[in-house]
Amino acid sequence: MSRFPYTSPARDRAHPVTAPLRGGAAVLRPLLPGELEPQRAVFDAMSPDSRRARYLTPVSTLTTGMWSALTAVDGRHHVAWLASVDGRPAGIARYVHVAPCTAEIAFEVVDEQQGRGLGGVLLDTISTIAAASRVRRLQATVLAENSASRGLLAMIGLRLRGSGGVLEGESSFHLLERPRVDRPAVVGVAFAVREGGGLLGERVPSQPA
Repeated sequence: MSRFPYTSPARDRAHPVTAPLRGGAAVLRPLLPGELEPQRAVFDAMSPDSRRARYLTPVSTLTTGMWSALTAVDGRHHVAWLASVDGRPAGIARYVHVAPCTAEIAFEVVDEQQGRGLGGVLLDTISTIAAASRVRRLQATVLAENSASRGLLAMIGLRLRGSGGVLEGESSFHLLERPRVDRPAVVGVAFAVREGGGLLGERVPSQPA
């Protein structure tokens, strides 16, 4: 059986999902509540421009409060999935409920893996879980210059508007016309983790510092 990066006995009981990339493959799995190390690894591997694109402002570090918010996943209201390539954390996609049936979506890819289709894989993963979890509307905020994210969000029907450098949007959505992941496998892992404890029932004792 394949093992997750940053493995733990509880995590070994669930299978990751593999998705093809240009010239390789990504391994996808849910993040654990309180799981910090792979999120730090993704942040550290992003350039200043990529961090600005993700957080909408130049950031060299994240505050303790920001790390606490990012690690507060529960598999229901805050869902986050990690993509690893060659055993290294390469990207994260997440959604957080902001209202009944409405969630805010975000995703990031480390610079080394950009241009290989990982953004589409992450978006397909998180939007598939959202749809299966009865999320009906998505919100997103992106920089106007972030053409890659804007293009992907448009492909699921998310309309962005705004003036200046920041665009925002909320709308109903649909899945990508061409699947980038094994959707039944993704939903199966997400629901098994959510309902059965297992992965999300064990808290990682790594705390923001």
